[in-house]
Amino acid sequence: MMFGSGTELKIHIKEQYEPEVYELSDTKTNEKVCLATGFTRHNLMKDWTAFSGTEASQIVEDGKPTGVYNQVAVLEAGQECGNTTEKADEPCAASLEPDEMVNLASLTVFGLRVIFMKTVVFNVLMTLRLWISQ
Repeated sequence: MMFGSGTELKIHIKEQYEPEVYELSDTKTNEKVCLATGFTRHNLMKDWTAFSGTEASQIVEDGKPTGVYNQVAVLEAGQECGNTTEKADEPCAASLEPDEMVNLASLTVFGLRVIFMKTVVFNVLMTLRLWISQ
């Protein structure tokens, strides 16, 4: 919220959470990214050298801000992320839960494609039969 030139009001939640910092890397391109997530102070990562040129973004759930922030920084060659939460030998595992509506939509699209292909094949066969009979 801005109150004129140079005056800014930021409202923070009462609970203070420290960031969980993860260093993520791409095995094909050897690019590294540093992810800080789950912290509550907007400018908490400003003193970390890896995050100096980036801005924190607030997590939004159901269209409402949560007061918790994420921040991502692309690391240069030889640059370290800092104090990471993840262990070096522990793989990053993400879990995706199936969505019933996505499955229904996928089956519907597949069914429509099958009907379309049957229609095309039927039309081609009837056209060939008509040409042969004349």
